Amino acid sequence: MAAAADEAGLRFAHLSPDTPAVDVAVAPLPPGSGPLTDPGDDLASGLGYGTVSPATALPPGSYAVSVRAAGSDRSTPPVLSTRVELAAGAARTVTLTGMFADAALATVPDDLSAPPPGSARVRVLSAAAGPVDVGVVGGDAPAERLAPGDVGAAGTVPAGTLTLAVGAAEVPVTVAAGTVVTLLVLDRPGGGLEVRTVLDAAGPGVVPTGAVEAGSGPGLVPAAGAVLAGLVVARRRARVLLTVAGLTATALLTAPGPASAEGAVTSPHAAALPAAPVRLVVPSVGVNAPLTGVGLDPSGAFAPPADPAVAGWYTGGPAPGAIGPAAIAGHVDWAGAPGVFAALARVEPGAAVVVARADGGTARFTVTRVVRTPKTSFPTAEVYAPVEGAELRLITCGGAFDRARGSYEDNVVVFAEGASS
Repeated sequence: MAAAADEAGLRFAHLSPDTPAVDVAVAPLPPGSGPLTDPGDDLASGLGYGTVSPATALPPGSYAVSVRAAGSDRSTPPVLSTRVELAAGAARTVTLTGMFADAALATVPDDLSAPPPGSARVRVLSAAAGPVDVGVVGGDAPAERLAPGDVGAAGTVPAGTLTLAVGAAEVPVTVAAGTVVTLLVLDRPGGGLEVRTVLDAAGPGVVPTGAVEAGSGPGLVPAAGAVLAGLVVARRRARVLLTVAGLTATALLTAPGPASAEGAVTSPHAAALPAAPVRLVVPSVGVNAPLTGVGLDPSGAFAPPADPAVAGWYTGGPAPGAIGPAAIAGHVDWAGAPGVFAALARVEPGAAVVVARADGGTARFTVTRVVRTPKTSFPTAEVYAPVEGAELRLITCGGAFDRARGSYEDNVVVFAEGASS
């Protein structure tokens, strides 16, 4: 789960080469509280070397993070513990580093802000038993010598494949635009090193500009609107199927895979990209509609499908169920008739949202809040900023209709959080 602006994100990374798997608990430490007697809820269970827990959203404040052997009772005294201060909107990773005899906990700040367009933000975190020289081949910055537990300076790199120099080895690593990535340097069983890619947060590769135009107004028929309404419905099924087939092929071509070099290998930490979404269901307001992929209009704005009965997901951003803020837009009305998102403004927090995928799987979300915002101050950063978990934004028009401009004054944005299933 990703942290909202009034929350903080916390996760745990097991980076001690010879320490067995652990369970990690977190408990709040209110001001003036006495000795901690309850370790709190588990943040992660059975976490082994080289793995990073998903981020958990917590209220700002002070917390105790404690570590015990995996599978042990919660009442077992912790092997290690540390105090963590969490500020609103911040993200932190608590790391277990060093060899077992000298293992220690440390807190690492995570910068999840959006990288520049067309780029990714990358940093290296060493979890090897000894010092490692790490650098980017052809990069401006010199190689860094990282001791166990050290974090290299974050850098912005063009999206695509970069070559990481790890000691004497060169390792290709692929990063997507709009992502924030940590590269873990780990000891590999049998000798050598492994570079594991951890996706810290993701956002769109290209962020849409401005508001979303998703309505023609009550009783209004735009030029050629009646003809469009007749044609697009007849072609809807074929167009959706063709779009899904194209998007699935693209996902397969861009999915990350392992690469190797002498003395070091890479392996992606995240699962393969989800299959293309094909249907959106919001039971509480009667939405059950096909989904198609859409892009930006010539001005750079997110453009919903021409067919008012179809919702469109932004293919320049994460797919629903993948890490990041997937965005889906649909018309509130068109040519005088209700559109796919006619009732979206009535959705309430706690409502379920389900996205069906082409492979038969689903991505499930829970609505956290519904915002109606003037189009003149559309919250672009809030809607599209990189996030640590799978999130969803449903967008349509709302508010009063300005007949002079032929547009609604507001946008309705539904924020939801969830994960693939």
